[in-house]
Amino acid sequence: MTRAIVATRVRLVKAFEERAEKGQGTLEYVGMIALAALLVMAIVGAFGDGGKLATKVTDAISKITGIGG
Repeated sequence: MTRAIVATRVRLVKAFEERAEKGQGTLEYVGMIALAALLVMAIVGAFGDGGKLATKVTDAISKITGIGG
């Protein structure tokens, strides 16, 4: 009898834990996207105009890869 009670309790605990973790992956992805958006906004805010930012990024890529002169 005790073995059946323990087995039932273990099944109930596992079921509860699985239900508590549903949506966790989605929440993590949303957090990463929000962090990336804040980072992009901070970079654009630091450089002001988007054209200046594009020029600086293009120049940095050219220096690293040697493409484009």
